[in-house]
Amino acid sequence: MRIVDLSHPITAAMPVWPGTPAPEFSDLCTVGRDGFGERWLQLSSHTGTHLDAPAHLFEGAATLDRMPVEQFIGAGAMLDLRGASGQAVSLAQLLAVRSTIGQAEFLLLHTGWSRFWGCEAYNRGYPVLSEEAAAWLAGLGLKGVGIDAPSFDAADSEALPIHRRLLGAGLLLIENLTTLDQLAGSGDFLLSALPLPISGAEACPVRAVALLPSLETKETIRLVISPVQD
Repeated sequence: MRIVDLSHPITAAMPVWPGTPAPEFSDLCTVGRDGFGERWLQLSSHTGTHLDAPAHLFEGAATLDRMPVEQFIGAGAMLDLRGASGQAVSLAQLLAVRSTIGQAEFLLLHTGWSRFWGCEAYNRGYPVLSEEAAAWLAGLGLKGVGIDAPSFDAADSEALPIHRRLLGAGLLLIENLTTLDQLAGSGDFLLSALPLPISGAEACPVRAVALLPSLETKETIRLVISPVQD
């Protein structure tokens, strides 16, 4: 099985959404001074590659710690949208691959925007779903949707209609994915995006990975994710 890391490293100098504090790290204890290492970490719940839960926008909605762990793992499909720069992803583009999307629990949108990570261009002009496309996805029963861009809504959006449509349907949103190009042509894969079970978390950084199984293990994974019912 090949494992592809889809996450950006978390560092003090990493890019963050405008207005979000940069991560801060300090040593509480060091091996040289205290015989063991321990660090103090301070960062926004929306730092780097992270999950948004419905509670991000809806008061009283599900937080990440209240979701079963299987909600964060599932069969993935990737849609190559690298030609959609600066445009809304249309419903027609999704319907063209509806059979592939219909077999997935997580849909990953490969816009190619992660190539701008660390540049000013990263936080503006990225592709987003049209409201019609988001409404269609919201009705499919997916566990979540991921994107290799900083947000599912345009940078100047205040109403956040795409977030609201998808989160309102109970989907998880994964933002700031990277290295999706390594999944091109891979066919079936298993996505894991496990957050820490932090009480009341409306979002959390994740180590998102794609597991690309060999032919021998595909059937085993299918049974684990979708066990046969008696």
